[in-house]
Formats: sequence, structure tokens, C-alpha cells
Amino acid sequence: LRQAQPALVPCTECARCCQYLGVGINAPTTPRLATDVLWYLYHEQVSIYRDEQGEWSVMFETRCRNLRGDLLCGVYEARPHICRGFDNTTCDVTAPGERALTFGEPAEFLEWLRAKRPRVYAKLEGRFIPERWQPAAKTHTARARRAVARKARI
Repeated sequence: LRQAQPALVPCTECARCCQYLGVGINAPTTPRLATDVLWYLYHEQVSIYRDEQGEWSVMFETRCRNLRGDLLCGVYEARPHICRGFDNTTCDVTAPGERALTFGEPAEFLEWLRAKRPRVYAKLEGRFIPERWQPAAKTHTARARRAVARKARI
């Protein structure tokens, strides 16, 4: 059986791509890169997005100055090249990825990091994670975290 494709949301009804700015960042594979992600998330109106292909971006919620109230572009004919690459057949609204991730809070990212990159998380613990973002109770011993890390490498 084929699953029905979601209906395309017309750009003129959404304009989501004109209401944020995304900049590519490195995946949090080291403590330094993971603390960079934390720093981004400490800011208001900022989120982190990982797409289906594993590419990471920092997203700034900010409306384009050229987006009109009717959700049409005020400079459409002279819009930048980056804008010309957006279309409603591949956007997050019409075609959200099943493996895509969005982190809006440091705690969400730290939870993911602890589960998916336990070795990196272990190096941050106690030194680079402020008390307010520390998990309420440690659920794993150091030995258990090392075992999880070994399995992740396999």
C-alpha cells in the first residue's frame, strides 16, 4: 500500500521560510561543538535543527523585512538566490522529515546528547552543564554510560 502524500501547503498561505534564518553548523561530535549548540540554545528565539541527511543548523526566528502582511514577497522579482531555492515541495511544512530533529531548549538537546552521544555528554557533565540544566537525578552510573558508548561504536 502507498501512503497518501500530504497536501502541498501553498507558500502564499504559510511563508514559514521567510520567518526564520538558518545557518549551517557542525554536528555536535565533540565537547566543544556540543557546548556551541548549548550556547545557541541559551538564547531566545533560537533553535537547532538536524535535517533528514544529518545536516545541522542554528535557526533564528526572525521575519524577513520584505515579507508583506499578505505573506507575499515585497521584492519577489529581485529576491536573493537563496530565496529562489525554497519551494513548497521540499519544505519542512509540507514534507517534514521523519528523522529530522528540532531542539528549542537546552534540556532537550542534553537529553538527546546523553542518549545518542554518551561519550560527549560524559565529558560535559559537571563542567560545562550549568546546574539549572543538570538532570534531576543521574540515571546511569559511569560504568553503564561507558557500556552504552561501546555499543554505540559497534
